[in-house]
Amino acid sequence: MTRTFAKTVVISWLVMPFALAGDEVEKPVDAELSGVLSGVEAKYKDVGALSARFVQTSRSSVFGDEVQAGELKVKRPSMMRWTFEGDGGKEFVTDGSTMWIHTKADNQVLKYEDVASMKSQADSLLQSLDRLNELFEVAIVDDGDDAIHTLSLSPREGEAQFKSLNLVLDGEYLIQGVTMKDAFDNVTELAFSEVNLKAELADSAFAFTVPEGAQLVEAGSF
Repeated sequence: MTRTFAKTVVISWLVMPFALAGDEVEKPVDAELSGVLSGVEAKYKDVGALSARFVQTSRSSVFGDEVQAGELKVKRPSMMRWTFEGDGGKEFVTDGSTMWIHTKADNQVLKYEDVASMKSQADSLLQSLDRLNELFEVAIVDDGDDAIHTLSLSPREGEAQFKSLNLVLDGEYLIQGVTMKDAFDNVTELAFSEVNLKAELADSAFAFTVPEGAQLVEAGSF
């Protein structure tokens, strides 16, 4: 699994709680931030599934830059499918209990069980939107564009799996992008387009069949 795809596995668990947030968010003291978070909650509280196009840019002082594009499908409570385009395209699929990572170039499928009980630290933090201020230092980034809302989320705990996470929303709180900096200062940016908050996605869209001839690796728990 390449470095960029490994990051996407993490990023995908980061994005979904924002995109499909339905919990009550504790209102901060700052009125502007309170308004933005209230707007996000109202925008997504009734969203059951979404689809979008994405462009992922990974920046590393060691590995250089890499850009990939593809399609994302998300369905509550914990189903996701990331499909990367190109001959060496990869796929990340979870139905909420099992995770499959398909690397076409290697003709290999990694299968992880018991995903439902596995919560990365970042995942657990971001799914607790009702404790946002408790878990994060939250600030609005002033980028000079009144039509865009950028939230900077910095983990309060030093052992977090990332240094910083920025969420970008348009003026109507539609998700536009996510930027994450990891502990090694590698940066992964996701830019979204064609976001559909009314996507009708059957559970079968998150099923995975191992391609004929592909090597299946039972990886155990994630």
